[in-house]
Amino acid sequence: MGLCVHNELRTKMKKSVSHALPALVAMGAMSVSGSVLAEAGPFTIYGTVEVRSVDRDDTDLDTFVDAARLGAKQSIKLDKFDDLEARWQIEFDLANNAGLGTDDRDVGDVGVRKAQINLKNGFGEAIFGRQNNLMAAAKKIDQFKNDSGVFTQGPDRVGNALSYVTPSFGPVNGFVQVISDVDADDSTPAEDADGYTLGLSVVGDSYDVQASYYEVDEDFDSGEVELTSLGGSVSLGLLGVFATYQNEEVTGNELMGLGASYKVEDVTFKAGYRAFDNDASQEGSAVHLLADYDLGEGVSAFVQYVEYDSDAETNFGHGDALSVGVAYNFSAGI
Repeated sequence: MGLCVHNELRTKMKKSVSHALPALVAMGAMSVSGSVLAEAGPFTIYGTVEVRSVDRDDTDLDTFVDAARLGAKQSIKLDKFDDLEARWQIEFDLANNAGLGTDDRDVGDVGVRKAQINLKNGFGEAIFGRQNNLMAAAKKIDQFKNDSGVFTQGPDRVGNALSYVTPSFGPVNGFVQVISDVDADDSTPAEDADGYTLGLSVVGDSYDVQASYYEVDEDFDSGEVELTSLGGSVSLGLLGVFATYQNEEVTGNELMGLGASYKVEDVTFKAGYRAFDNDASQEGSAVHLLADYDLGEGVSAFVQYVEYDSDAETNFGHGDALSVGVAYNFSAGI
């Protein structure tokens, strides 16, 4: 009996050590290499955690972790070249909401949001890997909380991509992004470029405007996409105004959104309206009202209400929702 208990205890200890070992190795590697990373350039670890409770019409109250992210990035001057800087960044979506609230841990997959290397000099910037979709900067209306991206089109990030951003010519720069994925669909003839984004950006002290065209061929799960996006924002002291227009030619999906923000001390108020229609005679609209309170040190709390019209509820199954939440964003340099 004693021998069995001893063996069982030893087995559990082995399992505990095997699970803890990767974390210990990572911590040790960071402590040893921290000074080296610091010498190369600013090394930053950052992340965010956000928890929301959403009370939606005809639905049970839902409390969930909306975001749990962890990333690292660093910029490095390359001494062999007079004017060349390298930057790397990797960012993870941690597993959350994969099980029931009564489970002792989430066991969902860890996702990679970004894994990229940038090279930049006076001739512009090249970006390699999983990165932001350069089209997404035009989605200015997507700056609320729950249901923030409703009706907007196009992914915020893309993988297997190569991008080039021109140097600034006054307030203007251009960009091109190419997606080349050999595994998009093996049943169709091979194509070197499976998707791309082209665009222009105009950025001033109190305004910015983006115009882009995003196209993906039919090999991807999303099907063929031909999306034109326009977005802009202007800041007038404490008041901000932002707008988005998107038109997808294949389906006829069209979005128009307009919003405004106003800051009173530590509270930012936002209101937004968006309307959607397509060639299938579907349409709908939504109104967002948000109050976001900056508690300091990266912590914030918010309350938001979103209201859908009857067409949106019928065509897309959306229901009015009241949500409250708290978020913590951190960044630490080494």
